[in-house]
Amino acid sequence: MRLSIVVPVYNVEAYIEKCIRSLEQQDIPKEDYEIIITNDGSPDNCRAIVEKLQEEFTNIILINQENQGVSMARNNAIAIAKGDYIMAIDADDYVVPNSLERILAKAVNNDLDVLYLGYEIFNEADVSVWQTEYKHFDTIYTGVEGYFRSRGNDVKDPDRSVAILYKKTMLETFAILYPKNVPYLEDGLFLGKVFTVAETVGFDAEIFYQRSTREGSATSSELFHTIEAINGFLLASQDIRVFGEKHNFNKTQQGLINHVTANYVLLSLFPLMKSKNIFISSKIIRKLKKLGFSKLPLEGVAYPYSKYTKYYNISPYYFLMQYGKEMVLKKNNLT
Repeated sequence: MRLSIVVPVYNVEAYIEKCIRSLEQQDIPKEDYEIIITNDGSPDNCRAIVEKLQEEFTNIILINQENQGVSMARNNAIAIAKGDYIMAIDADDYVVPNSLERILAKAVNNDLDVLYLGYEIFNEADVSVWQTEYKHFDTIYTGVEGYFRSRGNDVKDPDRSVAILYKKTMLETFAILYPKNVPYLEDGLFLGKVFTVAETVGFDAEIFYQRSTREGSATSSELFHTIEAINGFLLASQDIRVFGEKHNFNKTQQGLINHVTANYVLLSLFPLMKSKNIFISSKIIRKLKKLGFSKLPLEGVAYPYSKYTKYYNISPYYFLMQYGKEMVLKKNNLT
């Protein structure tokens, strides 16, 4: 089988049928790909909608489970996937018709471990507000190069893991899965591991994925500022550090591990900027020290995280003070 598409489902009954039908309106035989839907204990009518679509399409697999969160929903789908490539899709988004043959051919012909696909964002009025412009689509990069090529000041949702083809054998060889108990920005940890080990990364210039913006979605929630999110960032920091220690990575690969580690350590402190509770701030900083994050390696850490990491290595409190000053200046349009 050429491709396994994994789709976690929770409270998306208004969107799931459009999503699945876009995945079915494709130019490869149904036996060449499977759509694995994980119903993550959704309290709405999602299960019934998917079961009805199963009567119409032969390549839909439905997993029903108690609510475990999006990471475990994806992991449980990946565990049974049979495709040479894995691709994650969000259930409230959709893809361009008759595009699977092209992207799979590009991935296979170039023996890619990872293929980034064109991505477009629509606002709540269904008006396109942003799309990728992959001008380097003819170049094959290493994983670390591809990681930073996919980012930039103008990139929306840089840590998205959807609309990317991943070679299944790569994920299996390094046991890469989505992290449990990281409720926010869990995709970034998954991507950090993927791009550390990927040998070949490509980009496809044509728009493939179309993301809708809706009120109440995870990307627009206030979850970032919660204690649950902070604890998740701390877990992610430990996870990526252990991943680096477990494998004999070269200097460049370890640099990406350092970058992602710094990212999550700093993320555990960012929400404290809005908090007036000194006790909570002190508690988080003490926990970072206890976990062995008193100092962070700078090698491989890209700007602006390199600057913030230098602040952090002087003192986490110094980082909070300096970052707070920057945010005030930015708010007042003085930077």
